[in-house]
Amino acid sequence: MNIGHEVLELKQQGNKFFSQRSYEEAISCYTKALLKNDKVTTIYTNRALCYLKLELWDRVLRDCMLALEIDKMMTKAHFFMGQALTELEKYDEAITSYTTAIESAKARKEHF
Repeated sequence: MNIGHEVLELKQQGNKFFSQRSYEEAISCYTKALLKNDKVTTIYTNRALCYLKLELWDRVLRDCMLALEIDKMMTKAHFFMGQALTELEKYDEAITSYTTAIESAKARKEHF
């Protein structure tokens, strides 16, 4: 999938901010990238991880759901969703998300 040069630059900028623990700035970059191309699942999960770090659980869930609308077996989306659901004490739903993440990782031969 060709995501576009500008989208890739914004994603890379967001990644740089994330590595510096500047989560709000990273979120801003990822949001701008998604406004240009809202079909890139990794940008949703990158932004969801920022929201995890900021403990904004509902936003984590929203971004994970958006990623899963595009790719229903995206491992990171299921895993991050499980983390947010755990924090919200929705343990049964969290277990389902974690289990799906494990199944997805196995099916895709990902090491997560």
